[in-house]
Amino acid sequence: MAGKFEKRSARLLALFLAFIMVGSAVFIAFKGIGGTKVEFRHVKYKLKTLDEWLKCVPPTENLIYVSERNCTNATLWNYVQRVMDNNLISSIFEPVSFTNPIERMLVADYTNGLLYMVDINSTPMKVKGSKITVNGINVWIDNLKIGQSYYEIGVVPEVSPAIIGTAPQVKESVEALTNNSTSMYDLIGNYTKRIPGKFNAVFIFYGKKAESLMQNNGTAFGNFYFAGIRMNGSLFEKVVAIHFTVSGLFIKTNNTTLTHYWVKNYKDGLSVAIMDSDNFTSLLNAEPKMRIIYISTIKPVSK
Repeated sequence: MAGKFEKRSARLLALFLAFIMVGSAVFIAFKGIGGTKVEFRHVKYKLKTLDEWLKCVPPTENLIYVSERNCTNATLWNYVQRVMDNNLISSIFEPVSFTNPIERMLVADYTNGLLYMVDINSTPMKVKGSKITVNGINVWIDNLKIGQSYYEIGVVPEVSPAIIGTAPQVKESVEALTNNSTSMYDLIGNYTKRIPGKFNAVFIFYGKKAESLMQNNGTAFGNFYFAGIRMNGSLFEKVVAIHFTVSGLFIKTNNTTLTHYWVKNYKDGLSVAIMDSDNFTSLLNAEPKMRIIYISTIKPVSK
C-alpha cells in the first residue's frame, strides 16, 4: 500500500530545528579565544569543498556546517551567525588564537568529544601546548579543565580549515585525511556528491540517529538526512535529501508557500528536493512530500 508522510516530515523538521537552535547541553557562549605560545601557519593540506572537508571527519551521526562566504542577505547571514554562535564551545578553543574571523565552520558531535573544522582563510594562528606528530602532520595538545573534568584538546594548524577538538577525534581526523581510517565521506560521499551547489548552512543526520528520526509505526525508512540552506538569486533556497532504506521517494506538491519545487529520485533510494521561497521562515518549515510503498506477500488460503 502507499502512504504519505507529511505529518511525519513535519515532526522530523521540528526535532531537526530543535537540534540546530538549542545546540549541545554543554553549550558555552563564545567569548573569544585566549592565550598563546607559538605562532605559525604552514599549511600542508588545503581543503576547499564540503566533500573535501568530510574526508577529515571521523564517522559520526550528526554534523553541522555553516559558511558566511557570499552570504550577502541579512536574514540568512543572521541565521548562519546564530547557528555558528550556538555551536561554539569557548573552552575547546582556549589553546588557540586567530587574527582572522571564522569564515566557515563544521562541528561534528561524538559520544566522547567534539571535532571542529574552522576556515580562517590560511591566516596565521597562535597555538599553545605540546607538539606531537601524527602521520607526518604536527598536532598541538593541551590539557584543559572544562567544567569538572580535564580533557586533552588537539589543534592542527597545518590543515586548512584548521582542525580543533578533543584529542581522540583530532587524531582520527588526521588519520582519515591521510587515508588510514574511515571518514564521513566514505560513508555519505555517494549521496552528497549528487546534491548540487554550495550552501551557507548544512545539517546532516546519518545512521542510527537518522533512523531514530525517520520512522513510521516504529520502522525506520531512511538512514541519511541532509538539509542545506542558501540563496538562489533573490529567493531563499532549501535542499533536502533522504536516502530511503525502504521503497520510498519524493513526489510533487502544491505547497503554496513555495515559489518553486523540484524533485529528483535515484534508483538507489536517494531522493533530492529543491525548494525556494521569498519567505525565510516558510522555507525553513518546508519539507518535501514523500511516499513510501509497502509490499506485502499474501499467502494462499488452503482448501
